[in-house]
Amino acid sequence: MKLQKLLVQGLLWRGLYFVSVMLVNVVLSRYLQASATGWVFYISNIFGFIQLLLGCCLDAGITFFASGQIIAHRKLVWFASLWSFGVTIVSFAGGYIFFHLNDSFADADQHQYFFFGICYITGFTLTNTATVLFYTKNNFYLPNIILIILNLALIIIIPKTIVAASDAYAGKILYTYFFFFLLQGILLMLSFATKYKAVNKFDFPSSIETKNLIRFSLIALAANVIFYLEYRIDYWFVHRSPVCTDGDLGNYIQVSKLGQMMLVLPQIIASVVYPQSASGINRKELNKTVMIISRLFSQLFLIIFVVIFFTGHWFFITVFGETFNKMQVPFLIIIPGIFSLSVLSLLSAYFSGKGNLGVNVRGAAIALIVMMAGNYFLVPMYGIIAAAAVSTCCYSLNAAYSLRQFYKDYDVNLFDFFKWRRSDYSWLLSLLKNENE
Repeated sequence: MKLQKLLVQGLLWRGLYFVSVMLVNVVLSRYLQASATGWVFYISNIFGFIQLLLGCCLDAGITFFASGQIIAHRKLVWFASLWSFGVTIVSFAGGYIFFHLNDSFADADQHQYFFFGICYITGFTLTNTATVLFYTKNNFYLPNIILIILNLALIIIIPKTIVAASDAYAGKILYTYFFFFLLQGILLMLSFATKYKAVNKFDFPSSIETKNLIRFSLIALAANVIFYLEYRIDYWFVHRSPVCTDGDLGNYIQVSKLGQMMLVLPQIIASVVYPQSASGINRKELNKTVMIISRLFSQLFLIIFVVIFFTGHWFFITVFGETFNKMQVPFLIIIPGIFSLSVLSLLSAYFSGKGNLGVNVRGAAIALIVMMAGNYFLVPMYGIIAAAAVSTCCYSLNAAYSLRQFYKDYDVNLFDFFKWRRSDYSWLLSLLKNENE
């Protein structure tokens, strides 16, 4: 299938999914308000980091070996299912030991954290592996339609009235919210196994295949752990800052989540770029496409900056509620950094598909060191404004490193990533034409 056709499918279905995610975010934020929403997203990021470690970025290895047809899909389904079961067992045992040794939590809080963590960690492990299996089959429709339906159901369940975080019904909503992570993972894995008849016969990767898969995934894990800390360690500094309130944390995490939503398009395209790069098909077209998209992104982010500059304060309060009144300035500051991440996501997917994960690891490590130093010295004094500024500087540094490596390895003109061209609009129009067809 042509690269442009794959991009259209990815943009359409992944785009609709992320719209549904955004709607869940809005409805939940208006229901819980800034302080409680900040807490939910804060612990979700802790669970996310644990999932990243236990999942070992198996989805990256699956994408590489499935796209290159090195390991059969049916083998990867069995391996991923067994791995997810192991993640559940380890999470259960780890949670039990943690709460057994730590008596600072009430029994009700222990049960709550325990349930939330198991659902989130196991659910995302299954979700990540199942979705990349679908994508290596060039199937963007089925996994995303399942996710969209579940998110719409969650939107219907969450009340549309504002309540205090201590409200009894709010606790039930949070249990439902986290349970849906587990539900989506199970449904996605079952759907793939059923559609592609991947479990009709037990077939496990050979010892050599398993060794290569785990080795590749662990290298990807090193890069993604650093990336994860680079993108989210500022939450911890804001949470600990003496000049920041719980409301400030909620506002800042919401800014960060919106920034991540702005990365939807780059991530969708990266989900196409990665398997295509790994397969070795359309390499020349892929290089050209990455640069065209980067130039279009620079224009898109400039438009977003101008719109938020004039309407941001009103927009954020209208959408999320009165308690989210400190989002505009940090959001404006972080937009250039999000643009840098959009370029970086394409380059990282490209290097990963080539098997050159070292570029991603080194660039992220340099940025993380600067991120920690900047947050340590500035956030305790200047709060969320400093956190946003430090993030933009570090994201830009990371992107600059990857651009430099891309230039050295593939001898391209770096200005081609940023110099606007009229021909790019023709490319975009042809993409839209493919969508209509």
